Amino acid sequence: MNPFYPLSDVMEYATRQRWMELVEFLGADRNLARRWFDRLEQCYREPHRRYHTFQHLEECLEELDEIEGDEERLALMEVALWFHDAICQPGAASNVALSASLAKEFLLECQATESVIEFVNDMIMATKDHRAKDDPDAAIVIALDLNIFARSPQRYMAYETQVREECSAMNDEAYRTQRIAWLQGFIDRPVIYESETMREIYEDQARFNLEQRIEQLQRV
Repeated sequence: MNPFYPLSDVMEYATRQRWMELVEFLGADRNLARRWFDRLEQCYREPHRRYHTFQHLEECLEELDEIEGDEERLALMEVALWFHDAICQPGAASNVALSASLAKEFLLECQATESVIEFVNDMIMATKDHRAKDDPDAAIVIALDLNIFARSPQRYMAYETQVREECSAMNDEAYRTQRIAWLQGFIDRPVIYESETMREIYEDQARFNLEQRIEQLQRV
């Protein structure tokens, strides 16, 4: 169990129950749902994880619950969120593609159609460079993935600490240089959130948090 984000019995039950209901909505049976929850739980509880844990997933799903729209489309976005960080090895370029492959394996077992598999794959792959490429659904999933930018300054700084701990193998100078460049890349975009709806909610707070963090890193 990852000691940095232990789930209470109540929270663990709620997380598992949400997954079971999602898989039931997809038309698969509870045995398949339980087996895949166990696989995902093993992923999210890997000992090297600090940010990419159930906490990140739950924060994404919490925001998803605020969105209104087609029930099936939202369910498939939820599948994408469950899987988008299933594979997470710090610094590995293949994480997102491998996560998408795992989602495909799951959906094939659910006997999903090719169009469903393609939709979920596109949503997951969009989280690699966080660019929606004029896909409004991808823009929402990206915004949900990046909702941490727009959290309170206290939660945002906790996130920064968690990310640094995940990248503990890097020396401070290399990490600081790469982190500044990565955060600045978002600041330099015309908008961080390509979804207009999500932009109205997130953009200002996200820019504030990112600018503050860049200034801190530069002072060091």
